[in-house]
Amino acid sequence: MQLDFIPDNGQPSYLITTFRSQQGLILTFQANENLAPDPKIEYFKDENNHYGYRSKYRAKRGSQKNFEFLFAIGDIHPLVNARVYADQYLSALDNYIRDTTFQSELMASAQVWQTFWLHSDVKIDGDPQIQLCLRFNLFELNQSAGRDGYTSIPAKGLTGNGYGGHFFWDTEMFMLAFFSYTQPQLAKKLLMFRYHTLNIAKEQASEFGLSKGAMYAWWTINGYESSSYWLAGMAQFHINADIAFAVEQYYTITGDDDFLEKYGFDIILETARFWMQYGNFTELAGKRCFVINKVTGPDEYSALVDNNYYTNVMAQFNLRLAIKYADKFKQTDITSRLNVSEKEIEAMKEAADLMYLPYDKEKKVKLQFQDFEQLPPMHLDQIDQSLFPLLLHFHPLMLYRYQVNKQADTIMADILFPKGNTKEQLEADYDFYEPITTHDSSLSKAMYAIAASRAGKKKQSYDFFSQAVKTDLLDLHHNTQNGIHAGSLGAAWQGVVYGFAGVVNNAAHFSLEPKLPAAWNSISFKLRLHHNECLFTIYQNEVKIELTSGKACEVYVYDQKVRVTSQHPKETCSY
Repeated sequence: MQLDFIPDNGQPSYLITTFRSQQGLILTFQANENLAPDPKIEYFKDENNHYGYRSKYRAKRGSQKNFEFLFAIGDIHPLVNARVYADQYLSALDNYIRDTTFQSELMASAQVWQTFWLHSDVKIDGDPQIQLCLRFNLFELNQSAGRDGYTSIPAKGLTGNGYGGHFFWDTEMFMLAFFSYTQPQLAKKLLMFRYHTLNIAKEQASEFGLSKGAMYAWWTINGYESSSYWLAGMAQFHINADIAFAVEQYYTITGDDDFLEKYGFDIILETARFWMQYGNFTELAGKRCFVINKVTGPDEYSALVDNNYYTNVMAQFNLRLAIKYADKFKQTDITSRLNVSEKEIEAMKEAADLMYLPYDKEKKVKLQFQDFEQLPPMHLDQIDQSLFPLLLHFHPLMLYRYQVNKQADTIMADILFPKGNTKEQLEADYDFYEPITTHDSSLSKAMYAIAASRAGKKKQSYDFFSQAVKTDLLDLHHNTQNGIHAGSLGAAWQGVVYGFAGVVNNAAHFSLEPKLPAAWNSISFKLRLHHNECLFTIYQNEVKIELTSGKACEVYVYDQKVRVTSQHPKETCSY
């Protein structure tokens, strides 16, 4: 990182740039002389072209002097833009900083946070420690989010230098749902980062040898791939479908047609085109199939495998999204602008319908990838606890040849696509994968908490959730000095809402299937659905729903339809 002084404009100002990612921002600050009229705070410029403020006074025991400094930090821009428009950015910051005070900024900040908690708080009656940890998580999650459409959420938030401030799938799969349900305008800004880097993703697909489609970077800060260990980095192609999934989730929750038409469908279509280029049709066991070989799934203890179940299910969903919206926008300037043809859509339909999804008919479980059943299981209970996380003590090739998971992989597919997934199938998958999962990733336990809750395993669910929600505040992974685990923060929120509250939004209708922990008397939270906001208060045997804004909202509690309106905003139903 480099700091360059901007030519003297009457107050210290800097252009801060990063070497590798070539990002830049303007920073300026000033002292408030009203708080220190005697002696006066002086602005100076020395012979080395250093700028700043200084003041001299004789200190006396027990005396007090007040100083006030205001800093204005501009948005992050590509360095070329930051330099070209430096004067323009600086002028805007100068005008702002000269017309404000510390007290007014403090009050404005307090108002912002008051509004945040009003709409985003999750109240738990029954476990004060978990309540404290969850609120800490939501605070960190909110302050870490990019708000300009050109940044996302760093894996370590704003609290440490782990991962160098880079973005991963964590935003779309673990954090975005929180914002989509509580601050949809901010969720849109986070998705716009992916739209603004779509051309880079298309460029990378072309450089990779693909004639069509977008290949998003696994590890990035400016849209370009930054991962150095490609087996556990670039090969995680599922990020393309993860982003498309997030676009659909946002649209399903908000009904934001303008976003879908101008930006969202572009992302969905180009990522679907990627799968048609990277995958291929072939014969497997005498059947014609569409396969996606040589990928790394979410479990980074198995790399470069054929037909990872999670990747293939997500790709199938991605393709079907492209088909659905191509039909929605048929014969419009949207499909003509994107050169969508009937032949292309027919090929996507065939690929989605013939997608190969590995399954062990004998054990009746979904296989993490093709031939996964041939690997011997790793007996985790026989490994010394000091050797976890395994990636720090075992060579990757040792891990790759065993049935051992770093984190939820196939289980993630069960969570994301509950429709048509029976409780018996979920239980079978859970019982098969949980004993071979190390949870070495902080993203894992919250996902297993959701899976366990849906499978009716209440004790396991609460144990996993408790550990997940306490990850940072109690430093359970012993590495919080490198920064928070931002993905885990969002995953913990999902543990409450998707797990214990049993929220499912499958576009057909919004439903809750609560499974409250025995230790809790109740939980309450607000969610926005399209242009409505509802307060949900869930007790052990009943749910109270209140429409706090909007005209009307219809939800299901298990199989009971509940409708609240502006005329009748409150309803209660037992379950």
